[in-house]
Amino acid sequence: MVTQQDYLADNFWNKFNFSNGKIEYMETYLDEDMLQVEYPNKLLLDAGYYSGIFGIEIIWDCNWQTPVAKYICKTQDDFEKLMHIAINQIGKEIEQNRFSYYGPLWETIEISYL
Repeated sequence: MVTQQDYLADNFWNKFNFSNGKIEYMETYLDEDMLQVEYPNKLLLDAGYYSGIFGIEIIWDCNWQTPVAKYICKTQDDFEKLMHIAINQIGKEIEQNRFSYYGPLWETIEISYL
Protein backbone atom coordinates (compact mmCIF):
# COMPACT_ATOMS: atom_id res chain seq x y z
CA MET A 1 0.00 0.00 0.00
CA VAL A 2 1.32 3.42 -0.97
CA THR A 3 1.01 6.11 1.69
CA GLN A 4 1.71 9.85 1.83
CA GLN A 5 5.08 8.95 3.38
CA ASP A 6 5.93 7.31 0.05
CA TYR A 7 5.89 10.58 -1.85
CA LEU A 8 8.28 13.50 -1.73
CA ALA A 9 7.19 17.04 -2.49
CA ASP A 10 7.78 18.00 -6.12
CA ASN A 11 10.37 20.56 -5.04
CA PHE A 12 12.16 18.27 -2.56
CA TRP A 13 15.40 18.01 -4.58
CA ASN A 14 15.52 21.81 -4.99
CA LYS A 15 16.56 22.03 -1.31
CA PHE A 16 20.03 20.69 -2.12
CA ASN A 17 23.07 22.08 -3.88
CA PHE A 18 24.72 19.20 -5.68
CA SER A 19 27.53 21.62 -6.70
CA ASN A 20 29.79 19.88 -9.20
CA GLY A 21 27.76 16.67 -9.25
CA LYS A 22 25.96 15.46 -12.36
CA ILE A 23 22.43 14.18 -11.75
CA GLU A 24 22.06 10.84 -13.51
CA TYR A 25 18.64 9.80 -12.25
CA MET A 26 15.91 11.58 -10.32
CA GLU A 27 12.39 10.52 -9.45
CA THR A 28 9.96 12.03 -6.97
CA TYR A 29 7.95 8.83 -6.49
CA LEU A 30 9.61 6.47 -4.02
CA ASP A 31 9.57 3.21 -5.94
CA GLU A 32 13.25 2.27 -6.14
CA ASP A 33 16.23 4.59 -6.44
CA MET A 34 15.12 8.19 -6.34
CA LEU A 35 18.39 9.93 -7.04
CA GLN A 36 21.87 9.21 -8.33
CA VAL A 37 24.46 11.98 -8.62
CA GLU A 38 27.91 11.40 -10.10
CA TYR A 39 30.75 13.43 -8.62
CA PRO A 40 34.43 13.82 -9.51
CA ASN A 41 36.91 11.24 -8.18
CA LYS A 42 34.56 8.35 -9.04
CA LEU A 43 32.12 9.21 -6.23
CA LEU A 44 28.41 8.48 -6.53
CA LEU A 45 25.56 9.64 -4.28
CA ASP A 46 22.73 7.11 -4.32
CA ALA A 47 19.55 7.94 -2.42
CA GLY A 48 16.37 5.92 -2.29
CA TYR A 49 13.44 4.46 -0.40
CA TYR A 50 13.59 0.74 0.27
CA SER A 51 10.94 -1.22 2.21
CA GLY A 52 9.89 1.67 4.45
CA ILE A 53 13.43 3.00 4.96
CA PHE A 54 15.11 6.00 3.37
CA GLY A 55 18.69 5.17 2.48
CA ILE A 56 21.66 7.14 1.22
CA GLU A 57 24.97 5.67 0.16
CA ILE A 58 28.16 7.29 -1.04
CA ILE A 59 29.91 4.88 -3.38
CA TRP A 60 33.44 5.05 -4.74
CA ASP A 61 34.42 3.42 -8.04
CA CYS A 62 31.26 1.26 -8.22
CA ASN A 63 32.18 -0.53 -4.97
CA TRP A 64 28.68 -1.24 -3.63
CA GLN A 65 29.98 -3.84 -1.13
CA THR A 66 32.01 -1.29 0.86
CA PRO A 67 30.34 2.13 0.60
CA VAL A 68 32.19 5.22 1.79
CA ALA A 69 29.11 6.16 3.83
CA LYS A 70 25.68 4.73 4.52
CA TYR A 71 22.84 6.70 6.11
CA ILE A 72 19.38 5.34 6.92
CA CYS A 73 16.22 6.76 8.50
CA LYS A 74 12.43 6.41 8.52
CA THR A 75 11.14 9.98 8.15
CA GLN A 76 11.37 12.54 5.38
CA ASP A 77 12.62 15.16 7.86
CA ASP A 78 15.55 12.93 8.83
CA PHE A 79 16.10 12.07 5.17
CA GLU A 80 16.53 15.78 4.39
CA LYS A 81 19.03 16.16 7.24
CA LEU A 82 20.98 13.12 6.11
CA MET A 83 21.04 14.35 2.50
CA HIS A 84 22.77 17.54 3.68
CA ILE A 85 25.25 15.46 5.69
CA ALA A 86 25.94 13.21 2.69
CA ILE A 87 26.51 16.13 0.33
CA ASN A 88 28.91 17.72 2.84
CA GLN A 89 30.72 14.38 3.20
CA ILE A 90 31.16 14.15 -0.56
CA GLY A 91 32.69 17.64 -0.57
CA LYS A 92 35.17 16.52 2.09
CA GLU A 93 36.00 13.34 0.18
CA ILE A 94 36.66 15.27 -3.02
CA GLU A 95 38.84 17.75 -1.15
CA GLN A 96 40.85 15.03 0.63
CA ASN A 97 41.12 12.80 -2.46
CA ARG A 98 41.87 9.90 -0.13
CA PHE A 99 40.91 6.99 -2.39
CA SER A 100 43.28 4.56 -4.04
CA TYR A 101 42.87 2.13 -6.88
CA TYR A 102 44.13 -0.58 -4.54
CA GLY A 103 40.64 -1.10 -3.20
CA PRO A 104 38.52 -0.30 -0.15
CA LEU A 105 40.99 0.78 2.52
CA TRP A 106 38.40 2.63 4.57
CA GLU A 107 35.70 1.94 7.13
CA THR A 108 32.18 2.80 6.08
CA ILE A 109 30.75 5.87 7.84
CA GLU A 110 27.31 4.93 9.16
CA ILE A 111 24.48 7.04 10.58
CA SER A 112 21.12 5.51 11.49
CA TYR A 113 18.01 7.36 12.68
CA LEU A 114 15.90 4.24 13.11
